[in-house]
Amino acid sequence: MKTICKKQRNLVIAVVMVAFLAILAGAACAADEKPVVTVGGEKVGEQEMVNLLVLQSGVSRGMVPLVLAQTTLEQRQQLANQVVMSLILSQAAMMEGLHLDEDVALTLRWNRANTLAQAYVNKVAANWSLQREDLEKYYEAHKEDYVIPESAHVRHVLTSTKEEASRVLLEVMVDPSAFPEVARAKSIDRGSAQNGGDLGWVTPGQTVPAFDKLVFSMKENSIKGPVESRFGWHVVQVLERKPSHQQSFEEALPQLQQDIQQWYLEQEVEKLKERFNVTIDEKTLSNLGGIPAIK
Repeated sequence: MKTICKKQRNLVIAVVMVAFLAILAGAACAADEKPVVTVGGEKVGEQEMVNLLVLQSGVSRGMVPLVLAQTTLEQRQQLANQVVMSLILSQAAMMEGLHLDEDVALTLRWNRANTLAQAYVNKVAANWSLQREDLEKYYEAHKEDYVIPESAHVRHVLTSTKEEASRVLLEVMVDPSAFPEVARAKSIDRGSAQNGGDLGWVTPGQTVPAFDKLVFSMKENSIKGPVESRFGWHVVQVLERKPSHQQSFEEALPQLQQDIQQWYLEQEVEKLKERFNVTIDEKTLSNLGGIPAIK
């Protein structure tokens, strides 16, 4: 098993869709089926209404009888009204030519692609082995991926000049307990200023280099500065630090379950690439819209 890229943690493919519009886009009633809802030339049959009701409830198809037995006539009427609204609005959009709009066409295309992709993932995932033994083997082979990095709980005051930062440093060194009040009054980072300059817990590499270097050279309950970054001048307070540590199997288990599924998915995609002709124009990609990519 190859190491998984940290940025590819999510198994589930993002699906951007409005449920009814996506499902009803190809709504059709079987020739021998009496329609339950008719809007213009579009008809929605009984079985499709049942499927929509089950989808709305979020249960499996095997639960259809139970779902139907627990829905009131009012709930079924609400569903019918939602179907009518979706079909009326979608037909009105078609009449206005909105399906030809670039953004709408893009959304429709990728709704379909993502829905089909997720359906395929659901199908092949049924064959993925997620037994504890498999997870333990994966954990042992990728232990380095389950190390919690050191972290620091940080506050800061950001100013536009070194002189102002020096004055702030002197003020908070005299009275460290005043740091939150000073941050609220003087920091130009208004996002953190309203929280007394609190940036929460940060890990190495998470912040800009100069700030990062200072933070992880400091002891708990210490104040230092000023240090310059592209944002301005910082006065920094480290409240607490936590050392790096290796997660145990049990600690890592929730992430392991996601990671091994992601690994299976990547293997499936690699196999599929052998069946389909995949090309990427790197030259065009590097200059999309005539604007060069950042190197």
